[in-house]
Amino acid sequence: MKSAVEWKDFYARERASLGDAGLAERLERAPVVELRQGEALIFPHTKMTVTGHLTAAVARAVVRSGADEVLALGVLHGAREADAKRVKRARAGDPIARGALRRVHAGEDAVCAEEFSLDGFQVLLAFESAREGRKPPRVVARYPFLVGDELTRLPGLDDVVRLAERMPVVATTDPMHHGAGYGTPEHTRRGEHEATTLTFARFSIQKQLDMLMDGKWVAFQQLADLVRSDFRDTGPVLAHALRRGTPLRGEIVELHLVDYADVLGTPPPTWVAGPLMRIAA
Repeated sequence: MKSAVEWKDFYARERASLGDAGLAERLERAPVVELRQGEALIFPHTKMTVTGHLTAAVARAVVRSGADEVLALGVLHGAREADAKRVKRARAGDPIARGALRRVHAGEDAVCAEEFSLDGFQVLLAFESAREGRKPPRVVARYPFLVGDELTRLPGLDDVVRLAERMPVVATTDPMHHGAGYGTPEHTRRGEHEATTLTFARFSIQKQLDMLMDGKWVAFQQLADLVRSDFRDTGPVLAHALRRGTPLRGEIVELHLVDYADVLGTPPPTWVAGPLMRIAA
């Protein structure tokens, strides 16, 4: 599996290959969604060649909201290469390593320096702002990490809640990783082009949203582990930050299953779910 810095380079090269014309084309194909205060839009960080128009939809919604700043919750896939041993210890339950890493990290924190999950969004945000003659909104990046099911004890959570009260909120996730490249048992693998696979993925992702909206943190984490969802960290923090007494619902606006067998050099099926989602009142 690639490291975060290798993925960062992969996606940077992909964006460079698209050029300005490719970025513009993704904005032109983007579905129209609205970003309202107290709600959130969620975009994928899969291949921009396949799901870039979904990330573009969120970037355009932020620009057209007129906001000067936006809270963006990113996925911290594993910190820096230099942190790999410490992350491994933390995930194995080592209390010292876990205590050092389990928190909501600011985008400026050293451990976030090699992360890539918000890169495409920030590029599209700047590109769309320039097209509309606006100054790009300031991105306040936060990366929840090792959240687990004890959400209310997460250091930095209160900071996210305060930020969400004063600015629009977006987040990123790829809520399902499936197939040979992700360790799915062979007898349960589903090809991304099989007739029932999209329905299967949509059901799993909607179930994640429903659990988050209901505050079922333990059940959510169990499902996230089962389907290898990187919503495991951003999802609970996002749901908590938006919960202010008004019932919320999560919905999938558009969903694509993105082939990664070529990138990972593994047999098919190896795919990642890339959805555009909305959390609204």
